[in-house]
Amino acid sequence: MKTKILTFFLTFTIGGLFFNISAQETARERINRQQQGTQSNTSVGLSIRAEQMNRTQSADISDAKWTRVVYRYLDLSKEANAPLYYPVIPEQGRMNLFTMMFKLLSENKIKAYEYLDGREDFSDEYAIDFNEFLNRFGIYYENQNGNIVINDVDIPSNEVQGYYIKEAYFFETGTSNYGLKTVAICPIIHRQGDYEASTTRYPLFWIPYDEIRPYALRMPIMTSSLNNTMTGTIDDFFRKNNYDGEIYKTTNPRNLAITQYASTPEAMKAEQERIEKQLTDFEKNLWQKTDTIPPAKQQSKRRIFRKSSAKSTSGGSGNSMRDRRY
Repeated sequence: MKTKILTFFLTFTIGGLFFNISAQETARERINRQQQGTQSNTSVGLSIRAEQMNRTQSADISDAKWTRVVYRYLDLSKEANAPLYYPVIPEQGRMNLFTMMFKLLSENKIKAYEYLDGREDFSDEYAIDFNEFLNRFGIYYENQNGNIVINDVDIPSNEVQGYYIKEAYFFETGTSNYGLKTVAICPIIHRQGDYEASTTRYPLFWIPYDEIRPYALRMPIMTSSLNNTMTGTIDDFFRKNNYDGEIYKTTNPRNLAITQYASTPEAMKAEQERIEKQLTDFEKNLWQKTDTIPPAKQQSKRRIFRKSSAKSTSGGSGNSMRDRRY
């Protein structure tokens, strides 16, 4: 009897110690997660898994047999594009697209390139100097021990009310893969001068999307007003073409924007609709040209062809080259 009581006591004691240790470890893990959430407000990290996903999801279109490069303007006042604008100031580990890019630039994790009129050049010659950029646009910062420190409230994400995006529609004949790739993004700041009646758009810089893709894979966004769960990411938003953007240019031999050859707003609207229809029709025609004859009619024709071929063979002299190949 004493042996049973002693065994029960030891089992209960050891179990209690194990429970306490497990509880302490769980609490410690919870604290670590909270600390990581706090750190995500001030910096953007990159996991190994995100790097692997970036490599697998980056499409190389250099060998594509057909490409169509299109430039769009994304107005962030439109409801479809709102996920790129909010939250204006980082909160609870969340930040908008421009804040993410701004922090990555300040931490020297990505490069941005000067906005050039009519072309993009992603060479080191046109890489922006971040200090010069801050001074040019009057963004307040502090210099602490040689490091630039910028408070979240001083990041002008509220003034970035639009984006230019460069996208490429492509088709690979080897894999029969048709897709859309976001090539580059340019944030546009809207500012009104002291003596100006309307706001002016100032394109800030171009960033190749492949530079920010691994970080966009980890940035959750709210994509619906009906479902407030953070089920999507910024990369999902671009990869699934969830944005609403109007075409302002396509790559062409003369390198002209639509406004340069469309003389009226009506003509510009008609040109935009024409280009959209071209893109839609190209994708439809890829899959509609494979079977132009219904399967039942195809089978009946094959049966008739075999019978006629057999008769001509028995005749010995009426075979055509097509009959013999068949």
